[in-house]
Amino acid sequence: MNLRILFQGNINFGKKLIQLHHYNAISFFLLSLTGLLLFSSTFRSAFPSIRVLMKDLHIWVGVISCIPLFFYFPKMKKHVRTLSKKKNNRLNLRLVLTILIILIISGILLTFHRITPPIVSSWALIIHDAATWVGLPYVIYHSMTRSKWFKKLEKRFNKVEIKEEPMLIENGNPIYKRRTFLRMLSGSVIALMFFPVVGRWFQLNFASVTEKASVSNGNQFSPIPKANAKSAPPIGGGRKGQFRYYTVTEIPKLNDKNWSFTIDGLVEKLSTYNWDQFVQLKRDVQVSDFHCVTGWSVYSVTWEGIPLRTLLQQAGVKESAKYVKFYSADGVYTDTLSLDQAMLDDVMAAVLIDGELITEKNGGPVRLIVPKMYAYKSVKWLNRVELIENEHIGYWEKRGYSQDAWVN
Repeated sequence: MNLRILFQGNINFGKKLIQLHHYNAISFFLLSLTGLLLFSSTFRSAFPSIRVLMKDLHIWVGVISCIPLFFYFPKMKKHVRTLSKKKNNRLNLRLVLTILIILIISGILLTFHRITPPIVSSWALIIHDAATWVGLPYVIYHSMTRSKWFKKLEKRFNKVEIKEEPMLIENGNPIYKRRTFLRMLSGSVIALMFFPVVGRWFQLNFASVTEKASVSNGNQFSPIPKANAKSAPPIGGGRKGQFRYYTVTEIPKLNDKNWSFTIDGLVEKLSTYNWDQFVQLKRDVQVSDFHCVTGWSVYSVTWEGIPLRTLLQQAGVKESAKYVKFYSADGVYTDTLSLDQAMLDDVMAAVLIDGELITEKNGGPVRLIVPKMYAYKSVKWLNRVELIENEHIGYWEKRGYSQDAWVN
């Protein structure tokens, strides 16, 4: 691909259009590759240290992919005129431009999610994903059917001699050319390849049945805490939206025999609870929204648990304590809040969600909830709280996330 052609005035538009097509194909391939990796939970778990770098690369490739449009739009009217007698080509052009514009606008909103309301980010993510799952299979099909090897295959396929009996042509038995059949077959194969991934995305965003947490699909704990009257039915009316479940390690296998909850460090009294003791503690109920830094949100979630400040006050905080460090039972994930942040009214060690035990994949049996901050501060499988003097840099913050996690 020769980019200099785009800047040469003596080169006709047709050659420039071919170069723009190649340029756009490469950028879309890189966007698709990085986007699929970011969507993959397996990639997130296997390569957490480069996830943020991959996200930045995805954004920059998206920015660079806008360049062809600046060269194309001044000549778009001329290009459309050349397609005046080619209906399929015009439809293809409209579809491609529509997909690109949707991806660009939604991508910009996701890139600057910190300065937009969460509801905007949530819809931008859904629209961005939808355009991807429509656009990616189509672009693969479009590129494949216009490739040299496919053209050769079509010619070879058309040379095959097949003896055919005369057939009456009616509306009920339309005749397809071999070329049409080959393209339909290719499109069907691509659609079948993407069906499982698209199905998973659809389930993430549009599942109609609210997931029910129970001991059969999560950690094995007994006794099951009895929900407060405000939790069942949930005072928030039931959560709106679906959680996307991420983990940087395997989900820890916890039960009421091996689980404990510890508060230590710069405290007057070290406190350790087993499951029986923990479920006897007085719990509060609150309704709050849950926001992930990747753009999705779950609204009106009814949480029930112990306010963190209650646990800290009972343990007695020493004057030298300035920060609160949180540990996950997975043995890897940690994060921190300042003492003032940890004492906010809505920061909670949650046990129940919408009146049900929190599932293990959602961080149960106990997870930290910090509603005013992005979810990477809401540590899953919370089992230890340590009061410390100096600030601790959390798991994702070490890998590029902002220490400032406040939601707009």
